[in-house]
Amino acid sequence: MPMERVLLCGMILVLVAAPLPFGSVQPAVAAALAASCLALGVIWVVWRARSGLAPLPWNDPLLIAGALFALVGLLQTIPIPRPALAAISPKAAELRRQYEPAWRPATDATSPRAEAAATPQLEWRPITLYPWATRQATLRFVAFLLTALITLDLASRSSARRALVAALLASGGFQAVYGLAEYFSGHQQIFVYVKKYYTDVATGTFINRNHFAGYLEMTLPLAIALAGAALSGVRARAAAPAADQVAATAGEETDPTGRRLFAAAGLLILALTMATALACSRSRMGIASILMALLSVGLYLAWRGRGKGFAVATAAVVGAAAVLFSQGESAAPIVDRFLWAADEFKGTVGRGSIWDQAAGMFAAFPVAGVGLGAFSYVFPIFRTAGSGVYLDHAHNDFLELATEVGTIGCATALLGVALVAWTLLRHQTSRPDFGYLGPAAAAGLAAIAFHSLTDFNLAIPSNALTFAVLVGIVACWMRVPVPALAAGSRSAAPRPWFARAVAPAAVLAAGMLVAVGPALANVSALSAIDAGDAARQFEMAARASEPVLSDLQVLVQTQAAGGDPSATAGEYIEKRIEAVIGQEVDLLRRLPTLPEGHIALGRLEIARCAATDLAGSVQENCLPRALGELQAGLRLGPMNADLHAQVARLLIASWPVLDEAERQAAGAVIERAVEMNRGDPSLAGNWAAIRAMVAPLSAPPG
Repeated sequence: MPMERVLLCGMILVLVAAPLPFGSVQPAVAAALAASCLALGVIWVVWRARSGLAPLPWNDPLLIAGALFALVGLLQTIPIPRPALAAISPKAAELRRQYEPAWRPATDATSPRAEAAATPQLEWRPITLYPWATRQATLRFVAFLLTALITLDLASRSSARRALVAALLASGGFQAVYGLAEYFSGHQQIFVYVKKYYTDVATGTFINRNHFAGYLEMTLPLAIALAGAALSGVRARAAAPAADQVAATAGEETDPTGRRLFAAAGLLILALTMATALACSRSRMGIASILMALLSVGLYLAWRGRGKGFAVATAAVVGAAAVLFSQGESAAPIVDRFLWAADEFKGTVGRGSIWDQAAGMFAAFPVAGVGLGAFSYVFPIFRTAGSGVYLDHAHNDFLELATEVGTIGCATALLGVALVAWTLLRHQTSRPDFGYLGPAAAAGLAAIAFHSLTDFNLAIPSNALTFAVLVGIVACWMRVPVPALAAGSRSAAPRPWFARAVAPAAVLAAGMLVAVGPALANVSALSAIDAGDAARQFEMAARASEPVLSDLQVLVQTQAAGGDPSATAGEYIEKRIEAVIGQEVDLLRRLPTLPEGHIALGRLEIARCAATDLAGSVQENCLPRALGELQAGLRLGPMNADLHAQVARLLIASWPVLDEAERQAAGAVIERAVEMNRGDPSLAGNWAAIRAMVAPLSAPPG
């Protein structure tokens, strides 16, 4: 069918392209990937309807389980009354109450705006601390769920299944060859990007070696499976009676045994190349995970009494890789990394410390979590160690998921996994036409599950997409063969296919438009599509505030030089600053835990103090309000060295107008900033100059 070919080609294109741009980790690329999967979902729905099936496999356990989990993410974004939020997630209510600034009128305390701000209102807020991130994460999950369901249908046909596996092998082979070429040449560049990290290991087109290893973990077993199948075919043919061999080859120009041997040799070379690249990544958990997964699947096949070819291929690849790395000193760096593994779980930025901090975050949001996809925006608050080191993941996919969705989300996920597993395992059968591909896909899933205990592979879009495709292959393999598609039943409704497909296709198309928002955010005419991205809008507001701050600086310099700026100019600057402050306050209501937002607001409050002074008006609690926002930003990022340096510079610049109590508080902040930024001599020098100037004034007369 032409539409099936379009769907298959689209899947292959997405699978091959996803790992190339650093694993699709940039927001715009990740958004484009999710939108592409949703677009394929639209084609899939239409294809199913035109084939006489239900547009969506409504009774499919995989769809039901995925829909239940997606519902958790959706519910997290729905605003609820503050009392209800306090009952469900007290810490979320506390953070919002503490860090959501109210509008503070500049001069007129009796204005309608001031009265409205002072009037108690029943405010509604969502459970998630960042609705935009939760919405995007939920859409990505739905996109990858659709990918698994599409694979489930396509893989039921042998030709489409071979094409999907070939695409994964081609992509994995390219990653392996590219990574080895960069590694052995010393070039260490990903296309035009010059690597800054992991320059002594192979990473393919990924930035992180663990994510490169994770991708190879999922694709390597497929190469071994095909090689094992080819070897089994050769063995079966060799064991057949001579008369049968002659009859089978009658009329053929070439010997099929030779073709099978050639295919087996090629696949073994491909698998060895991928195994070598994985070893050259020096990812300890990557190496351990693939070995554990291959061993587990090998034992399963041996128990079923049909795993000789897979075992031979696995032994050949692992043995050849072991011999290769036993020569010279190539194995020493890998062995050393395993010897140092225990030490790396210690220290302020070791995985043990990270897990402990993430566990503290889960304890603060035990019921409903912080919001799917919101981990990196909330985790800095709970940092207690690792000063100056940026961390945005828990280095454990399961722990990170628990902090995002809480006990409710975890229970829903476990229920969904149990539902899918029960429906797959209850028949105790599998499709024989899959050969070793089904167990190999299961090995890939097992390997990435092992690896996810110590890393965040499933947070990488390309790896999550590959994981979803393997889920679809395994689900199709474990189901009883059917003559039509793998899921769903033919609809008895007499309605035409268009009428049946229009509603689900329209929903998926709408989701595609929402998901693609970050990719179009820089296009001014389309920026409204992604208006909920508060973090990006903070950056835009900061750029918009630069002209007015520059104008204010000119007026202040004029006044310091003995000039007399007009009060009208000061009032004009004050109104412009107030407008930007209003934008910042609105954004902080959407994302109250962003420290950069509070620091930007504190900077603007300081600027408003200066503008008020130029205008000749009086502003009570001007500086305390600004200092409060600066301190709020530091509380939200206690281990962020850059934030501390930024605040310290603001406090040093504001030093002349601070009173004694404010100077004492500011001095403690500046001292910590200098300690955290020892490589910044200008900051230390400016602080030393301030102390030298203050010391003579405070010294007693001699």
